[in-house]
Amino acid sequence: MKVIKEDLPKREVLLTIKLDDEDIEPHVQKAYERIIKRTNIPGFRKGKAPRAILERYLGKDALKEEALESLLPEALRDAINKEELDSAGMPRVDQVDGDPPVVKATVPLQPLVEFSDYLAIRVDEDSTEVTDEQVQELIQYLRKEQAPWEPANRFVSFGDQVTIDVRGSVDERVILDEKGIVYIATEENSSPIPGFVDQLIGMKTGDQKEFHITIPDGYGSDELIGNECVFHVTLYENKEKRLAELNDEFAKGVGDGYDSLASLEDKVRSDLQAEEERVARRKYEEKVVPLLVECAKIELSPLLVDHEVTHMLADERESLKKQQVDVGQYLQNVGKSADEHEEDLRTMALDRLTRSYVMRKFAELEEIDVSPDDLEKEIDTLVESLGDQADNVRRSFDDVERRRSLSDAVLTRRTLERLTEIARG
Repeated sequence: MKVIKEDLPKREVLLTIKLDDEDIEPHVQKAYERIIKRTNIPGFRKGKAPRAILERYLGKDALKEEALESLLPEALRDAINKEELDSAGMPRVDQVDGDPPVVKATVPLQPLVEFSDYLAIRVDEDSTEVTDEQVQELIQYLRKEQAPWEPANRFVSFGDQVTIDVRGSVDERVILDEKGIVYIATEENSSPIPGFVDQLIGMKTGDQKEFHITIPDGYGSDELIGNECVFHVTLYENKEKRLAELNDEFAKGVGDGYDSLASLEDKVRSDLQAEEERVARRKYEEKVVPLLVECAKIELSPLLVDHEVTHMLADERESLKKQQVDVGQYLQNVGKSADEHEEDLRTMALDRLTRSYVMRKFAELEEIDVSPDDLEKEIDTLVESLGDQADNVRRSFDDVERRRSLSDAVLTRRTLERLTEIARG
């Protein structure tokens, strides 16, 4: 095998691989062994015809084409290793011709990333102080969640729970007929159509009411939109929440561990603080990472972007298939042609790859890594609270791919932690 290397722009290399008979023969023999098992040749038992007979029966080209399936990956791998290329992805085979074959393939190299002074990045942090108002708002939410529904001997108000029969018709065609349904009469409730809940306000148990509402866009089929729907409602029951007094007894009813209202308020404040800090940390990272990208100059192979777009399209098709949505229908819904959609994905792919390689280079410069011991400690942390499931979960990390995924996640976390340290000064 002879290899000729030609450097191309944008971190790509063109390899011309000239194969000889010694390179090809083992793969042709393996191709014969595969083909003969599935080929019936008159006069021979299946799988027993000599190679020369098979070649005459199918033609030599058939064996060579089969041989190329295993030959090409091996030849490309050997050529990349021989030229000591720092490849970043699958090569693209551009041409295969001749006898013996000459293969031309484009190899994407690892992107070249150079930084200006990223140590000068600075970003101010937002306050994460939890206010008394936030604490009391959540306490009131818990108070409402804990409160039981009890009969309300009054007219329906927003927030009540009602039991109703409802019938809706358009031009005497019944489109809704439900009996004994439980309905929460909140101002935000737009079911079955906006304005319905408003008509329930002021009714009382035993009332019947007829009202008309025009069906708006987004509710019902196209032929119903813009038509007037006549509703008939019978109200059987009205309930309201009976809120408990805010005292120690209320706190004890929320859950184990709360022996007083003060202890409940402390836990609510602590949980809110942790959530505020988590959200603030995520927002801070979203501000800092683009600044690191701005500090970087990256030279990226277009072939890597092509590969990423291909993966994104495959993932998208799989997701749509699970949702039983046709690709053409999806494109129609988003108002894009196939070419426009692919161009959008190309922009996303370029952004994703740029960020990934910039972060990877930053981690390298900052000497951030994840050792096997680090990974074991991470697994220990993950399983320590799982009780009986701990051993099963730990064994699941014997899988190489799962360990690699966890390692990548830990590396990303540590890289972001170091970057935010720099940004805070």
